[in-house]
Amino acid sequence: MNTKPQRPASKKSSAGFSLAETAVAVGIAASVIVTLVGMIPLSLDALRESANVAAEARIVQAIAADYRMREWSEVLQQQTSGGSKDYIFDGQGTRVKDGDASAIFTVRVTVSDAPVLPGMQQTNPRLKSVQMLMTESPNPTAALAKPETCRKAQTLVAQMDKYAVN
Repeated sequence: MNTKPQRPASKKSSAGFSLAETAVAVGIAASVIVTLVGMIPLSLDALRESANVAAEARIVQAIAADYRMREWSEVLQQQTSGGSKDYIFDGQGTRVKDGDASAIFTVRVTVSDAPVLPGMQQTNPRLKSVQMLMTESPNPTAALAKPETCRKAQTLVAQMDKYAVN
């Protein structure tokens, strides 16, 4: 009779991960976590930029609506005086008073004659161009003095009064 030596039955199970498998799994998890943590600054910058773009769109809409609802004589008066008007907005694109602690954006608005439309010989006297220079600089006076550093927007405003104003 040929008998093989039998090992005593072990109650300890050998089912589990080896040291090498555990090290590889930890290495993969660490590389994924480092990659995700490295992307946080980029995603925060993208989030900030998208919030600014949304606020700027609201600002342009608010100013355009304001000028469209004004009396035509007020629009003409701003154009003939050659002056510009500054408006202050917060980070959400809501208008605030000058000196408000939540002020982020400063917008300088000027009014001029609208460009000559195709097929016309001259500009339409009942159509004006409203130009906006926008900055979020902490020193808006210096930033607005250099228009190339500001974001620009423009809209056209038409006279909607019943009576023509000369």
